[in-house]
Amino acid sequence: MSRLDEMIPSSPGKFKMEKSSYLHRLRFQSYLTKFAFFSFFLLCLISLLFLRSPPSVNPSPSSSSDPSRRSLRTYTYGGPAWEKRIRSSARIRTSTTNGITVLVTGAAGFVGTHVSAALKRRGDGVIGLDNFNDYYDPSLKRARQALLERSSIFIVEGDINDVELLRKLFKIVSFTHVMHLAAQAGVRYAMENPSSYVHSNIAGFVNLLEICKSANPQPAIVWASSSSVYGLNT
Repeated sequence: MSRLDEMIPSSPGKFKMEKSSYLHRLRFQSYLTKFAFFSFFLLCLISLLFLRSPPSVNPSPSSSSDPSRRSLRTYTYGGPAWEKRIRSSARIRTSTTNGITVLVTGAAGFVGTHVSAALKRRGDGVIGLDNFNDYYDPSLKRARQALLERSSIFIVEGDINDVELLRKLFKIVSFTHVMHLAAQAGVRYAMENPSSYVHSNIAGFVNLLEICKSANPQPAIVWASSSSVYGLNT
């Protein structure tokens, strides 16, 4: 058989070839197919891992869902301008003979806002303190803050567990009274997150009492309860 005859296809689209060469090509194609399949599988696996596990980002304390953690975030306070605002807000109106100087905790809350405004109208010196947590919409507290600022009441943004902040406030102002209204709200939420109540309503309250105990003069403390006056009942 001539070389030309060997090249003539035995059926349409096919050529004759040596058996060994044909088997070798089949094995190569099989290996190539397997390699392509496993490469595709590996790429899919890597893609799924990146899609399901995005780079982790440490959440800021203010975005935490736990109020007890939110209140631990770092607040900015201090400086001449900050102290000037505190002294101005704590100033007793000169026409008031028996004015008092009050630290109102939870001043941006519903009750705290009304108490602060009433004391200021009476001529007393008022300093507010609130951590502006987001247990409920913080915009409500910010609106109350703006309302009190129009009445020359300054709300310090901070936490009652912050010992250094409280010491600084008592160093700047000789408070005669403390109206303690700061607390973790929503009693039912205590079943979901009891630590937030321990942090604020117990630890924070004890911290405030300790600061007041060491202050000179020692202020009278009134807090939100059925019958709760610490110090001078009158």
